Amino acid sequence: MSPSPHFARSITLTLLGTGTPIPDRDRHGPSQVLELDGDVVLIDCGAGTLHRFLEAGSNVNAISHILLTHLHSDHVSGLNDFLWAGWVGRWWVGAPPLLVGPPGTTEFVERLLHAFEEDIRLRTEEGAVTRSDLMPKIVELEDGWSLNRGDWHMVAFAVDHKPVQHAFGFRFELDGQAVVISGDTRMCDNVVKYAEQADILVHEVAWEKGMKLAITQSEGVERARFERIFSYHTSSLEIGEISVLADVKHLVLSHLMLAGGKPEDLISDVRQSFQGQVTVGYDLAKFSTLPNSTSLESGG
Repeated sequence: MSPSPHFARSITLTLLGTGTPIPDRDRHGPSQVLELDGDVVLIDCGAGTLHRFLEAGSNVNAISHILLTHLHSDHVSGLNDFLWAGWVGRWWVGAPPLLVGPPGTTEFVERLLHAFEEDIRLRTEEGAVTRSDLMPKIVELEDGWSLNRGDWHMVAFAVDHKPVQHAFGFRFELDGQAVVISGDTRMCDNVVKYAEQADILVHEVAWEKGMKLAITQSEGVERARFERIFSYHTSSLEIGEISVLADVKHLVLSHLMLAGGKPEDLISDVRQSFQGQVTVGYDLAKFSTLPNSTSLESGG
């Protein structure tokens, strides 16, 4: 039997990076971390994730899983930082956290190791670390893949980020509470299905007006590029509709494609359909699923 709501354990969410592939000193690459029942789970690992993780005060020794939504560079370019820091710093001995990602993750990591082969050779010759301390066990995802660990549960669901062939979101549950991470996606039924009645939905967003303006004001290759980018992300109007259909309690916007807009522009669009709690995320913002504490934000 699940604990009563009064004694329920919360899921704590910290946004480590809320940016895009475009470098931004205030918004690092996409990443978030969840704390569930003593475990620390890292979802995506964009540029700057390692340092944001340390700034957030998360426990490096409690990292149980690293999950990748897809293999776009802005979601994985910080992975080598994490693996090597954990290896050299001996955050884990014997095996790194389980790495879970889309098909192609194994090859991606093998190529990373190949690129750093000289570093690996030198460090293993010193005798303090071995290659097995660096290479994580990898699970490649399919739609509906699930994980049960202690009292928390996670299920991965396929999203529509074509031309990316394999992209996923994740739903985490603990003591009747749920946090959902959309990953990168256009509006799709699977997000609505798996985000149903989530306490917190973290969803990517592109400002509708700004993206359309960028398209109309450009020509040729640039216009085609903007049209393509906008076609496989979710607009600020669509995310409001998703939140209504899924009946989420708290919508947190991340991976912000502001396209010249401001956070209030995103909220204005979302409010055309969704009247629940909305937060435009920023790096190091922290949230909890417990009632009356859904936002533990600091800074901004």
